[in-house]
Order: sequence, then C-alpha cells, then structure tokens
Amino acid sequence: MPENEKRKKVKPFYNPPQLLVKQMVMVLLYAWLTGWRKRAFLRWLSQLKNIVHAGAGARQICCFGLNPHVVWEMTGNCNLKCIHCHAFGGDASYDELSTEEGKVLIDQIAAVGIRSFVFTGGEPLLREDLFELIEYAKSIGFNVFIATNGTLITKEVAKLLNKFDVGVVIGLDAMNPEMHDAIRGVEGAYDAVIEGIENCVAEKLYLHLNIVASKPNFDEIERIIDYGDKIGVYSYFIYRFVPFGRGDEIRDYELGQEEFMTLLDLIRKKQREVSAIIIPVAAPEYWAYVLQTRGIHSKRIISLLGRFFGGCLAGKGMMYIKPNGDVWACPFLPAQVGNMRKERADIILKNLENFFVTAKSGSECEDCEYEPVCGGCKTREDPKCMLIRE
Repeated sequence: MPENEKRKKVKPFYNPPQLLVKQMVMVLLYAWLTGWRKRAFLRWLSQLKNIVHAGAGARQICCFGLNPHVVWEMTGNCNLKCIHCHAFGGDASYDELSTEEGKVLIDQIAAVGIRSFVFTGGEPLLREDLFELIEYAKSIGFNVFIATNGTLITKEVAKLLNKFDVGVVIGLDAMNPEMHDAIRGVEGAYDAVIEGIENCVAEKLYLHLNIVASKPNFDEIERIIDYGDKIGVYSYFIYRFVPFGRGDEIRDYELGQEEFMTLLDLIRKKQREVSAIIIPVAAPEYWAYVLQTRGIHSKRIISLLGRFFGGCLAGKGMMYIKPNGDVWACPFLPAQVGNMRKERADIILKNLENFFVTAKSGSECEDCEYEPVCGGCKTREDPKCMLIRE
C-alpha cells in the first residue's frame, strides 16, 4: 500500500450530513413498510448510541445488513462444531493473515471509505491478537463488531468489549438447551452462550442475535426473538439456512417453499412487536414480500424504495474476507473476487461491482417489478423465485 494511504481515518457518522438525512428517511420508511408499532419503534430509535453504531456509513438496508460493510473471517479456529457452519470452523487455517497483515487490511478498508468492520471466525475470541486489532481499528474510527458463538464471553471479556465500544453479535439457535447443543455440536454450549449473553447485558453492550432458521429449530425462532426482546437485544439477523460448508451434509434441514413463506410471515409479525430491528439473511425476497402485502406495485415507487432497501448484498456492499485474505461477495458464495494480500481494496471493490453485474445479467429477476428491492438470492442452487407459488 502506498505510504500516503496508511492510517487514513474513517469519516464520522455525521459526514456527509446528506447521508445522515438519507439514513433517517430509510429508518422511517422501514418502520412504515413493516408496520412497526409506534411504541416499540420509538423505544428502538431512542437508543441513539446504538443506532449510530449500527448505521455508520449505511446507504441501504439489505439482505445481510447494511450496505456497505466488511466482515473478516480472521480464523478458522473454533471451540464448537456447529452443524450448519459455512466456514467449517474447528481448526485454525495454516495461512491466516498475521497481526501485521490484519492491520494493513484494516488500513486498506479505511482507505475505501467503509465504516463498519466485523471480526468473525471460526471463533474470533480464540485469536490472541483480537483486542490488539480491535484497538487498531477503533483508533482509525471504525465502528467495530465481533460475531461470536458467545461461549467465551466471560465477565472480563465483556468489560474489554465495553472498553473498546464493540458491538457483539451472538449466535443462538434454540431456547431448548438440548437442541441448541445439538446444533452447535458441543454439550454445554447453551449454558455457556446464555452466560455470555448475560455478561454482555450486564455491561450494556450493543447486543445482536443471529438465528439460523432450519427445519429442526423452526418452532424455536419466535421464542428466541421474544427472549431477545426481554433482555434488550437491539437487532437480529434471521438466516435462511443455506446448505454450504459443513451445512452441505444436512441438506434436508433447508426450508421448503411453504416454510420459507411462513418464516417471512413470522419476521414481519415479530418486527411489528419488538423493540429491535430484524433483518432476514439469504432471503432478499423479504422486501418484495413486504411490498406485495402492502399492495405496492408501482415501478416508480419500487425503484425509489430500491435506493433505501437493496435486496441481495452480494457484489454490492459486502466484502467477506476469508482467513487467507481471499475476498468473497457473500459468505455462502465461494466466488473469489480478489485477495487482500495481493490487491488493493479499491480494485477488489471494482471486481465486486463487476460480479454483481454479471450475476444479475440474464437472471429471471431482471424483468421482475420488485428487482430493485430484491434481486433474488445468488446462493440458491434452484434459481426459481421462492415467492412464486405453484
């Protein structure tokens, strides 16, 4: 990296002010379209520190969160053996980026103007340099999150996360201990993650829950959302289970069309009730579904809404970085568009844009009225739209 690009500071959340205005409009539109009840929405909106943390630099709300953001899968090392793990978490990769390479990566991401940085794995808390790298990212101005299984968040770790103002993303797949342990592959995982969550709550950390929706735990999803609402979770990702990575071995867990539609119904129902924002992942059809249920068919209105809700994030706003520096458009889509060891981040972003154009070209989504807010999920082996019933 050229010397003059190093240590470039990330812009503060209020710069430029017109982006801040767009974000406010985006949030209000989100509440209106989903029918978010006024009291629950205002309770969520009143947590200004969290909304700034979550929305740094956001141009759109998409499948997989905000456009743009970066996720670095910094290690394959993990203390659990989750049956749905897309990353085959377990052992550390032999060619993981070093601490110094991680700092170069962080500098490069700052240079292209992205403001949200997520450390994940594997289990990021197993990397001894995690807090050194978090401190480095914070010193540049990044809004930082860690995506973790939550089992290693002791009171001391929670205090460190508070010290560095880190948002915490924790996976919880059931309120039934036996079911959660079975999905996570280790006995006692449920008790450990609940303790980790309680430690985060005690420190008043930004808390987000990830839920992977599959056939075995489908009836647990609402229970998890209600638990999160009770303890003050600020946001959720509801993942449609994608049979990728270790999940390829349990393909029969994938939701069918009717179950998928039931999931969209459930997300819309719970979004009205809870004081947290719920984002479907690997389900960009959600926004087409919401607009359909609101009776919105005007291409002009849908095109306008597409400026705020972008559907599939692959190739548009996500950089998913593997332990060796390879960059994918999505964690469930092994289409390498570059490597952070070999190429500059700005070049990789151009490659991502080209990937999006190529993936979009010729798809059945091109002629759909809802394409601006959806675009279809590029991870689905059967490209047939899940919203089209037989």
